[in-house]
Amino acid sequence: MLKVIMSVLTNIKYQYNLRILQDFISSNSYSDFFAQLEKLKGNNKLYTQLLTTLGSSAILDNKKDIFSSKIIWLSSFMSEDTAYIAHFLDFYNKNIKNSLGTINQYEEKLISILNDISNIENLTFSDFVDRSYIYQYLILHENTNKVKFLKNHLPFFSTKNNFNFTKNTLTNSFIYIIDNPYNVYQKIKNNSKGDKTLAQNIFLNLDNHSSFTKINNVEIEINKQGWHTHVLSWIDSNVVNSLNGKIILKNDVITNTFETLSSLILHFIQSGTNIEMDYNVIKNFIDKNPPENISIDVDISQKEKKFIEKYISDIVFNINFEG
Repeated sequence: MLKVIMSVLTNIKYQYNLRILQDFISSNSYSDFFAQLEKLKGNNKLYTQLLTTLGSSAILDNKKDIFSSKIIWLSSFMSEDTAYIAHFLDFYNKNIKNSLGTINQYEEKLISILNDISNIENLTFSDFVDRSYIYQYLILHENTNKVKFLKNHLPFFSTKNNFNFTKNTLTNSFIYIIDNPYNVYQKIKNNSKGDKTLAQNIFLNLDNHSSFTKINNVEIEINKQGWHTHVLSWIDSNVVNSLNGKIILKNDVITNTFETLSSLILHFIQSGTNIEMDYNVIKNFIDKNPPENISIDVDISQKEKKFIEKYISDIVFNINFEG
C-alpha cells in the first residue's frame, strides 16, 4: 500500500512540474525553464525524467546561451588524428595564465556524468542522435571553465526533427582534422590483415555497421558512417560557418606545425575565447614534441582505387591533401 501511495505522489509531482515547464516553453521563457529544472537537480529521477521529456525541444528552440561555458570540439574520422592536437592543447593550457581547462573524450565524459544521475547499461547511436543536446547540456552544466574541450569521432548529423549534432548555444567552435583518404584506407586495410573487402566496408561503411566499446561497464554503440559521409558532414559550409569551424589537414600538422598550431589559438581567440597567444609556448611544445612523420606504404590496386573514388572523388578533387 505504501508503495502505491509513493508512486501516486511521485506521479503527481512529475505532472505538476511538467505543466510548469511546458508553460515556460509555451511562453518562450527559456531562462525560467532552465531555472526551474535546476531546482529539481536534487531529485535525480524526477530531474532526469523531465530533462529527457522536454530538454531537447527546449534547447532546440532556445536562442540564447544557457551557460557561460561552451564546447570546443576536436573531431576526426580516425581517433588517432586528434591525438597530437589534443596533446598540444593540454600542454598549452598548462603553460599559459588563463587555462581553458582539460580535454576529455566525449563518450567518457558523458558516461561519468550519466552514471552520477542514473544507472545505465548501454548507449546506442540513436541515443546520441536523439539526446545530443541533453548530453551536451549535462556536460556544460558541471563545467567551471569558459570552454570544455571534447574529442569526438561521430559524424555531424541532422535529424528530420531539426536536431543536429550540436548548435551554437552549446558550441563555441570546432576543429576538424582530415587525413589523406588513401592513408586512412591503407591503415584500415593493414588492421584488416590485407582483406580488401573488409577494409572497403569499414572505410565506406557500406553495411551501416556500428562498432561497440565499453566504458565503465557501459556498452556504447559508435557509428561513424563512412569516411566520405563523415568528412562531408563536418566540412559542410553551413556547419563550418554556424559553429566557427576550422578544417585542418593532418599533413599540415606534420609539415607546417608551427603555423598550424598558431592558427588554432588564433581561431579560438577569434571565436571569443579568453585565451592568450603565446608563440614561445607553441615553439617550446614543438621542440619537445616534434610530430611523427610516419610514412604509410599505400598499396592500393587500380580496381580498389576506382571503387573507392566513386564515393570520395568530390572531396579529393576539392582538397589538396598533400599541401
